[in-house]
Amino acid sequence: MQVLQLLPIFVLFAQAFAATDKVICYYASWGATRPGNGKFVAEDIDPNLCTHVNYAFLGLNRDGSLQILDEENDINQEGLKRVSDLKKINPDLKVLLSIGGAAADTGTFTAVANSADLSQAMANSAIEFFEKYNYDGLDVDWEYPRGGDIGTYIDLLTILKKAFEPKGYLLTVAVNSIPGEVGGYDIPAMSNILDVINVMTYDFHAMWGNTAENSPLYGGDNESQWNKDNRNSDAAIRYWLDGGADPQKIALGIAFYGHTYKINPNDHGLDAPTQGPGDPGPYTNNTFSLGYNEVCEFHRNGTVVFLDDMKVPYLYDGDFWIGYDNEQSVTIKTEYAKEKNLAGVFIWSIETDDMHGLCGEKNGLLKAINKAIKS
Repeated sequence: MQVLQLLPIFVLFAQAFAATDKVICYYASWGATRPGNGKFVAEDIDPNLCTHVNYAFLGLNRDGSLQILDEENDINQEGLKRVSDLKKINPDLKVLLSIGGAAADTGTFTAVANSADLSQAMANSAIEFFEKYNYDGLDVDWEYPRGGDIGTYIDLLTILKKAFEPKGYLLTVAVNSIPGEVGGYDIPAMSNILDVINVMTYDFHAMWGNTAENSPLYGGDNESQWNKDNRNSDAAIRYWLDGGADPQKIALGIAFYGHTYKINPNDHGLDAPTQGPGDPGPYTNNTFSLGYNEVCEFHRNGTVVFLDDMKVPYLYDGDFWIGYDNEQSVTIKTEYAKEKNLAGVFIWSIETDDMHGLCGEKNGLLKAINKAIKS
């Protein structure tokens, strides 16, 4: 009886001192095809700086089977195998297949989730991939389940988890930072089923309107109350925790890129008028963003301003402006994850770190995160 009485106390003690130790590294596999200093292949990943590597992306077919999206890179150049081979260097590393992404057809996910047979086919196909390529689990990046998908999303995750459990395969998801904006999630059910919930705490602001931060940790002193309550990482994490998520299932998202704007060089502060997005970077080739590596290489002489209220920097360089993350801000965010007793952090995405040390230490962002995790 005394043992039973002490058990709840022990559980609370264990929860209070659970470790924030996960560093989940998404690898955008198309980085292997980028030119010049932007090229980043599997062997450029330091497997001792990540606890998990999520290989992005595979697709989903209407019959529930997983789909190779880049046969040359994934199969002919052995991208999938070369990532799982990193476990030979660090046997504790977990490698997962990430399926979906922002460009994926959400209708296919809806159709598969609406059918138990198709959901089971998805599970079977995933296990075949795990066994063939030596992977440890699946990350589902469905962007996003809408209001009518809430129940069938849980049905899909339940079927996947049941299929994966006998061999210990992991099941994780990437989710919208503010669920109410996409129709919501059944947060308690997800927390019970999943190993990790990766909360995408970035893209809070982008190329529309005035200059703004991509991923502020907190709301700004001069922001509207709505923005303070919705458009920052702290608000998003509190939403998930208040909604019933176990903090040890939550990973905070850290972006290794920022959103860019074209500005009047004489008006370069936060919330300054803009003339549209900045020019695409030569490596990522996105109209409205640059990787941290591109900032280091092409804007190293820009002026950096750190915002004490939001805990993130911005940089301006002539008519160029970017709200992004640097070593200081990723350290603060990792410390925040520890304060909140989260599972850890995840990175989108590691191939845009400063891989050549042009801003300082090679892989400076990832190393700063690791230092903060271990401190």
